[in-house]
Amino acid sequence: MRSFPPVSYLAREAPQTRIARYFLACYLLLVLVLSFYPFSGWHYNGEPVLAFYSYPLPYYFTFFDNFANVLAYVPLGLGLALLVRRRLLSLLTGTLGGTLLSALVEFVQQFLPERVASNMDILANGTGAFIGAVFALLVASRRWQRRWLVFRHSYLVAGRRGEWGLVWLGLWFITQCDPSVPLFGVVVEAVVLPQPFISPIANARLFLDLLEGCGVVLHVFGLGMFVSVLVRHQRHVPRVVTATLAVGIVLKLLFAGMLLKPDQFFAWVNANVVIGACLAFGLLALCLRLRRRLRALLGAWALIAALVVSWLWPLAPQLSASLEMFRWRYGHLQHFSGMAAMVGDIWPYGAIALMLALVLRRADD
Repeated sequence: MRSFPPVSYLAREAPQTRIARYFLACYLLLVLVLSFYPFSGWHYNGEPVLAFYSYPLPYYFTFFDNFANVLAYVPLGLGLALLVRRRLLSLLTGTLGGTLLSALVEFVQQFLPERVASNMDILANGTGAFIGAVFALLVASRRWQRRWLVFRHSYLVAGRRGEWGLVWLGLWFITQCDPSVPLFGVVVEAVVLPQPFISPIANARLFLDLLEGCGVVLHVFGLGMFVSVLVRHQRHVPRVVTATLAVGIVLKLLFAGMLLKPDQFFAWVNANVVIGACLAFGLLALCLRLRRRLRALLGAWALIAALVVSWLWPLAPQLSASLEMFRWRYGHLQHFSGMAAMVGDIWPYGAIALMLALVLRRADD
């Protein structure tokens, strides 16, 4: 970061940032998906629905669960607090907002299988929200606000779509945190007995390989185009796209090492992924210097085609079977994998909408 803001930044009034509300909207999506997954098996256990609020503490306690519950609500408290400018009101908004949301989530969770409605979770979530709200007091200072505005002016495309796109890109990284899913893939391999399907060509294995490889090409290319349209200056585009893809690979490596059994460490990569990624990198090298509007159009079409590939994939994912690949023993694994899968299903639509919106507007360059 420069010691002083660039002259182009000082010469005009910086528009107000909206990244806090965009971040809050996306993080709320994550919290609700993780809290209510798999959204099925609803039932009433016969207990008074408000009884768990007054259970003696600690009614249900494990160190990892409560530590995770604290961490999960830190970003939520941060996002809520940043919506309010006054310091005391900001602290109260972040803490109380996170606590009330947790109380509502726990109320709903008592109707879900494999969930335990716990007032201890509310206390842990409220603590996390308070920590996030305190951290927001630092982030909301004039110094950090100016740093963010200078960064936005120097590196992000002008307008709201730069901030919204940056937050939406953060959701893509969540999709890469499940190491049982192929790297950059839009399909899921079967991990149990072969599933019967009708292949349009005689060689069924070749059909699956082509679909998987094409999915990787389209996904990586579409992601690269999406990232490229968020970058303000052309000279920064190759470096930012490369860094984004590298971070995705590093995330796979980290979560594979942490979650998978040693013999399954490279379950997320295969020949189809490698070939598809190499082809996508070549296409990106050819297209990253195109005008922003054309890059947005190509990226939108690539992600639309990737969605078609996922619809054509004939094998059904079986989450319960894929859990055999993991060595994680602290719980929440099925919910985490389900969240990554659902976010992966949602993410392309938001990226497509943003790029098509850019195509329909006046081009920036």
